[in-house]
Amino acid sequence: MKHLMIALATTALATSAVTTGAFGAESVEAAGPFDKLKKKVKKAKKAADDANEVVNTVDRANRTNGRSLLGAGASRSGVGASADGSYCNANRGSNSNSPCTARAPGHAGNAGPAPAKFTGQLKCESLGIGNAFVGRDGNYTFSQGISTEERSGIVDRQNVSAQNGCFFPGLAVGDILYVEFDKNKYNKHDYNVQCVSYDGSEQLDNTNGPRVGNYKGKDVMLHTGNSLGYTPVASGSNSSRSGAYDKHLAGRGRAMQTFNFGALHTDKSGTDFYCQYFNKKTGQSALALTFRRGPQG
Repeated sequence: MKHLMIALATTALATSAVTTGAFGAESVEAAGPFDKLKKKVKKAKKAADDANEVVNTVDRANRTNGRSLLGAGASRSGVGASADGSYCNANRGSNSNSPCTARAPGHAGNAGPAPAKFTGQLKCESLGIGNAFVGRDGNYTFSQGISTEERSGIVDRQNVSAQNGCFFPGLAVGDILYVEFDKNKYNKHDYNVQCVSYDGSEQLDNTNGPRVGNYKGKDVMLHTGNSLGYTPVASGSNSSRSGAYDKHLAGRGRAMQTFNFGALHTDKSGTDFYCQYFNKKTGQSALALTFRRGPQG
C-alpha cells in the first residue's frame, strides 16, 4: 500500500507537469518545448524519493524497536556473547558510521548460559546452516560522483558459527542474527518460534518472541561503494537490490533468514530466554538461540 501511494503521488505530479508543459505556450518558444516539462518531472521525482525515504525510516523503526522510533542521531547496537565472550569486539564496527559500543535502547546485557534441560532437548535438522553473522540496524553512506547519500542496512557485522550444529547463544536486544540454509531443504512455513524463560515462568511465540524475517536482501546487499566495504553489492533502489540479492542466493542454492530481538517496557531487569525455530512435523529445529530481553528505552 505504501509503495502504491508513492507511485500515485509521483504519477499525479508527473501528469501535472505534462499538462502545464503542454499548455504553457508562453514559454515554449523561448525555453524549448520540453525544458519546462523536464524541470517539473524532476521535481515530481524528488518529491516521490523524499516520501519513500520517510516510509523506509518508519519501516526500519518498526522492524528493530517494535514500538517507537529513535530520535535523530541515536544509534542501535547489537552486543552479543559467543563462546569467547563477545560478538561485539574491537574488530566489529570499526568502519561503521554507528559505533558498536553504542547500545540499543532496552539493552540489558547478553543472555547467560542456557540451562541444560533446554539444550539437552535440541535436535537440529540437516538444513546446511551456515554463513551466519550477527549485526545491527544502522546507517551507511555511499558516493556517486561528488554526491554522498545515506541508506540503512545491517551494519557492525561479525561472522559467527553455530554451536552443537545449530545453536547461537548469548544474543541481546538490538542484535540481528542472519543465517543461510540449503534452499532445497528449508521451507520457512514449516517453522515456528518457541521460547521459554530460563526459570520456566514465561513463554514466547511468533507473536511476542524474536521477530523473524524482518530484514530483506536490500539490508544485506548494501549499495555499491558503501562506506563499510561489505560485499556483495548492487546499485539502484531498495527493491532492485533485494531482487539482486535473491538472485545471488538462488545462484548459490541458498535461502536466508533473519532474527532480531526487541525490548519490552515491563521487563525492568532483563529476562533470559531459550528459543528454538521448531518444526512440529519432524520434532526438530532449524536453529536454537538464547537472548536477553530488556526494558524498552
